[in-house]
Amino acid sequence: MLVIEFLQAFLGDRWLSFFLTITHLGDQPSYIVLLSLYFWLVSPVQGRQLGLVLSLSIISNFLLKDAFSLPRPYLLNPDVATPAAFEKQSSFSFPSGHAQGITTVWVTIAHYQQKTWVWTVAIALIFLVALSRVYLGVHFPIDVIAGIFVGIIWATLGFWSNDNADSFCYQLEQKILIWITGGMLAIAFPEFAAVLGVFCGFFTVTTKNHLVPTTWLSKTILGMLGIIIVLTLHTLLSKISLLLPEISLIDYTRYLAIALCITEGVPWLWRRIQPVR
Repeated sequence: MLVIEFLQAFLGDRWLSFFLTITHLGDQPSYIVLLSLYFWLVSPVQGRQLGLVLSLSIISNFLLKDAFSLPRPYLLNPDVATPAAFEKQSSFSFPSGHAQGITTVWVTIAHYQQKTWVWTVAIALIFLVALSRVYLGVHFPIDVIAGIFVGIIWATLGFWSNDNADSFCYQLEQKILIWITGGMLAIAFPEFAAVLGVFCGFFTVTTKNHLVPTTWLSKTILGMLGIIIVLTLHTLLSKISLLLPEISLIDYTRYLAIALCITEGVPWLWRRIQPVR
């Protein structure tokens, strides 16, 4: 608690808007955009692996939080509460999901790219997101340290399993069976419904169906068009879900649809627009 109080006193309110913005890099919409662009513009094989390892990392974070059941700082000391505390922070504190997620994603990306500047960006983003969680009073320092540690573990597991990442080509019947199985798991474990949808959507993709554009113009067009489609779908499904009963299968289906739009829908549309590249 002393570290949180020191940071808030030392940095003051002038940094509040900055850290509120930075902390959203570990939120769901940011991951949707990042996974989409990486899959379409960099490597569908690596993008698939990135989606899978992030999904598993998020599931493990839910399990660890429930296992330790530690309260967030602002619940113990309301004086450290910031606007971030009044958002949906209903889960437990340890380990930090934002720190774990951002570490999982960016360590994986930096490992794939093997470029100094990518590692620099990765380390900077991990540090800033972790710092934001402490400054905003939603996590203790030990929470973000543990989150970073677990994120590194998941990224490392992703490296080890990457050799066989593109060795499967599922038939439609097999894909449907996997999607149904994911739905059954979502019913059994409703807290995992959304992330199971993402996992199943990335798990069944045939990455060889998408060829990464080679020119900056093509990359720009695909990136902008794809993001507009995916975010429009995300917004539309979010609004529709508000009109439906709050059941886990609806959440699962919504995020499965978004994942399939990223991995199958947009690449399919791009092949129609650019049949020869």
